[in-house]
Amino acid sequence: MTRAATLGRTAFGIAVAAVLGVWAVAGAGEPPTAGGAPPVAAPAPAAGLDPMDPAALRMALLARMDAKVDAAAARGHLEARLTLDAVMPLPYLGIDAEAEGAGMKVTKVYAGTSAEAIGLKIGDLVLAVEGRETRSKADLGRAIRSGRVGAPIGVRWTRDGKDSTSQATLGQRPEEDEDEDEQFPGLGAPPSADKLPAVSLDFQADSLGVLPSALESVLGGHGRPGQFVVVEEGGQRVLRQSDGDATGIRFPMALVKGLEAVDVVVRVRFRYVGGAADRAAGVVVRLRDPANYLVARTNAAEDDLRIFRTVNGIRRTLPDGRAKVSTDDDRWHVLEVRAEGPKITATLDGTTSVTSYDTYLGRGRAGVWTKSDSRTDFDDLVVTPTRR
Repeated sequence: MTRAATLGRTAFGIAVAAVLGVWAVAGAGEPPTAGGAPPVAAPAPAAGLDPMDPAALRMALLARMDAKVDAAAARGHLEARLTLDAVMPLPYLGIDAEAEGAGMKVTKVYAGTSAEAIGLKIGDLVLAVEGRETRSKADLGRAIRSGRVGAPIGVRWTRDGKDSTSQATLGQRPEEDEDEDEQFPGLGAPPSADKLPAVSLDFQADSLGVLPSALESVLGGHGRPGQFVVVEEGGQRVLRQSDGDATGIRFPMALVKGLEAVDVVVRVRFRYVGGAADRAAGVVVRLRDPANYLVARTNAAEDDLRIFRTVNGIRRTLPDGRAKVSTDDDRWHVLEVRAEGPKITATLDGTTSVTSYDTYLGRGRAGVWTKSDSRTDFDDLVVTPTRR
């Protein structure tokens, strides 16, 4: 090995050690896992790879850092829940029930709860709590939460045709890790079959040099914000992402304002007008925030169409979500994305399609997407929500 190569590897080793040292200081050592169990060791570089190969070491290092981040996030989330339980305890009666007739039929009574104390049994029909009728799980939950932990609350129920009323002293809801939607039915707006009106943007009436008022510019990753402006080409006005910042993990997006949906069809025309590092165009759906969304995109540099899921800023191709197709030209293309339940389908120019499935991301926003220094034109953007 040459002296230069030896020095290079030494410098690289020092850099890795420095990163690990900084991380250890920032993370205050290995974070404990649930129950105080020792943390799982990070994987070493895969078998057959040079342990001094920077790519192999990078993967192993990222895996270790990701494990630390995940453990810290889980611990922080648990601590936040415990803090909320202490300062904002939720009232708890202690039953499971299903809607039946004019009330809620008890299917389970938990031991040591106020429901057990007042004598509720499986099969009883709870008609009202604190004077509020309980015809659904949402009704029952809201009625119980209208009281306070430690305070009495009136419960009216019927058994074998005989009505009874008792005063129950509400307890505190115990720790739970189930889905919030399951624990608290009726809190949020459920998906609706009602269709929102489609949004259609051709940019012909929009002012030149500025972002149309119907759109909002956001940035995923880092780097300079995108610069989405209306430009005129050949007498036609189009939307252009014109900023050439070549930051690699940079995803400028233009989202339709005031529109969120579970199921949606998005169709847009696009063409590349520039980009040295990347020439990309995409459609984003079910966006919660700039770090959590689905995107179907084409990339002339990679000659493919892909569907990605981005979670906490980490982008991964969905299974079967890739097809080879060339868009390395200056022609207009059409990209259509359909999000229907867990099924996500992306179609390019009506001929090349990929389909994948995702159940993690639900309702969210929609719009157009680019990457790095891609300078891309968009036109005839149509967003059609099919389920809110």
